[in-house]
Amino acid sequence: MPAPVVAAICYRRRNGKIEFLLVRAKGGDYWTFPKGHVEKEPSELPWQAAQREAGEEAGVSGAIETEPFTSYAYGKNNGREDDDVAAYLMSVESERKPDEPEREPQWFSPESAIEKFAEGRREEKYLREHERVIREALARLGRQVA
Repeated sequence: MPAPVVAAICYRRRNGKIEFLLVRAKGGDYWTFPKGHVEKEPSELPWQAAQREAGEEAGVSGAIETEPFTSYAYGKNNGREDDDVAAYLMSVESERKPDEPEREPQWFSPESAIEKFAEGRREEKYLREHERVIREALARLGRQVA
């Protein structure tokens, strides 16, 4: 059985507004959330894996929820299969240079993040999934997207 896939939905509050941190997918074709597999050795809890991925791909650390607030479908093998990705909210407290600088981490307003998801070769299904994650994160954080 393959290792579970997790994502860190990284956010911050700046000037009273929520922003989300996105990274470029491998290959740089589109924007996504920091994500990856739970490592078996050493044994890692899913929320720890999401926190590790945020550090590796985006260079951030912070307080992360220990339970996923949602999950979403993410295409693999050119969209022939889906990974079910467990999404964990993470309030970013510090930033550094990421271990994977080609990921080009950037902060976006919720509306801009949704627009960024539409860039590149992303299938409509996955665009809708990423948009839903932003909307559910905002609802959990107490804000609605326009």
